[in-house]
Amino acid sequence: MPASHSEQLRAVIENKGLKFHLKAGNAKWECTIYDRNTHEKRKAERTNSSSSVSTTGPSSSPSSSTKSH
Repeated sequence: MPASHSEQLRAVIENKGLKFHLKAGNAKWECTIYDRNTHEKRKAERTNSSSSVSTTGPSSSPSSSTKSH
């Protein structure tokens, strides 16, 4: 029996994310939606990776925050 649409959508979001593009004027964005657990796992992997770079001090831009509200 095939899985329901909501089960299929949940599986996509949990595994590879739901990707879409936004375009407004000359600006373009690529967005990916993950479920909360997958997002936290990926965020931890980025934070712990050797290629992760963090900036502090006055040169850091407050508008570049990725916090969820």
